[in-house]
Amino acid sequence: MRRAAPRLVLALGAVLCALGVALFWRANRPGPPADGGWAAYTPLPAETAYQSRLTLSFDDDRWAVLWTADHVVGAVLVVAGLLVLSALAGWLLGRRRAGRRPVDQR
Repeated sequence: MRRAAPRLVLALGAVLCALGVALFWRANRPGPPADGGWAAYTPLPAETAYQSRLTLSFDDDRWAVLWTADHVVGAVLVVAGLLVLSALAGWLLGRRRAGRRPVDQR
């Protein structure tokens, strides 16, 4: 079981990173365009009426950033996965160094 635990933590970190990247990629796919024409007077559906979006725009339209909830969740999953992987790496490095005796310095 001692050898299985680091492998399970490694798998957990890798899965979190992969899920985050997949969710972020899926959120970047183009969707149907928003209709702002003659139907603009109709009420929005409940699932889109309360969405929150952050749009940062610069001089060029190529640099526009639109973060939706899927983008944020994907980024959080990637960061959580990287934290798990870095904690595992630190634990393994500390465990390796703990086996060495300190050098007597005079």
